Amino acid sequence: MNGARHRPATDEVEFTLLGPGYGETALVHLGSGAWMVVDSFLESDGVADKPAAIQYLESIGVEPDSAVRLIVATHWHDDHIGGMAQLVARCPQATFVCSAALCKKEFLAAIGPLSGRNVTVTGSGAREIRALFSVDRSAGAKRDFALANRLLLRQGNGEVWALSPDSGVFETFLVAVSELMAEMEPARGRLPALSPNEASVVLSIHIGDIVLLLGADLEKNGWKTILENSSRPAGRASVFKLPHHGSQNAHHDDVWDQMLVRDPVAVVAPWTLGGRILPRRKDVERILSRSDDSYSTVARSSMSRSARFRHRHSVVRRAVQGSDIELRRDAPAVSGIRLRRKLEGSTGWIAEELGAGCRLRAFY
Repeated sequence: MNGARHRPATDEVEFTLLGPGYGETALVHLGSGAWMVVDSFLESDGVADKPAAIQYLESIGVEPDSAVRLIVATHWHDDHIGGMAQLVARCPQATFVCSAALCKKEFLAAIGPLSGRNVTVTGSGAREIRALFSVDRSAGAKRDFALANRLLLRQGNGEVWALSPDSGVFETFLVAVSELMAEMEPARGRLPALSPNEASVVLSIHIGDIVLLLGADLEKNGWKTILENSSRPAGRASVFKLPHHGSQNAHHDDVWDQMLVRDPVAVVAPWTLGGRILPRRKDVERILSRSDDSYSTVARSSMSRSARFRHRHSVVRRAVQGSDIELRRDAPAVSGIRLRRKLEGSTGWIAEELGAGCRLRAFY
């Protein structure tokens, strides 16, 4: 993977966000060689598709099998869960966490393996859920569920907290499940069905005095609920993984004013599909008005080129599969932003652009 170098020191915190324009994964070094991974997408290493997080860790000399302690699926949109089951299988020391509130389709995909029944649910997200929940607990697979103000991991002097979903969102899930199981028509006045974004898992990561806020794809109403929760872990974050690809519908002024330090390092993983692109120009202007120290995992000009390369590479790889031809790639398509900072004695984060990663002001 281009831009890679040595692993962080044991007393060094790292936050790396990777994303080629569709798909994202975040990695955090919690100190003393312990890592966590948030979300997943698949990337080819020239031979096979495997999680980009695994490729990144291997590129800096970290062994995922023993180093990764926590894996979080923030929600079940396709651009966040590609290869998640493969990632979990590769990291036997990690606990896998997903939202305690699932949409109906997600619930059906999970309950089938748990109940021993064959429940047909289509879609790549459903396939990942089925694979994840098909793993027998006796085989060492550890699973947990995220709710607001729940401690997900304590590792050395680091803690990982879930800030969402809140109890109201979980109640909506329970109502939907009860109606589903009773095969009832939707009742008038019932709570609305969940969207994956509503059930997104926002994470607050505390390592010593350093705080990171990872916004998943949570939208404005969800942030309002977090802000109103006086029991959430204290501390202002110096790193903000922007929610929902920097879009306006996930922006809340009070998050910047109450949960972040002034001029935090803000990082966004852009998104493109069918000619639509996030963040928009107005989104970029809004984000930069809050922090000039903002970054994108990929430049807009590289997003379509990366997509074409990925498609062409997969076609060629399938064509030569089973032959004696070996495929190699000298310039991986994956791009991202890496931030590192010493636990003590540091004045700030050192940012490094990987691949087509760039300052947000240069995105357009």
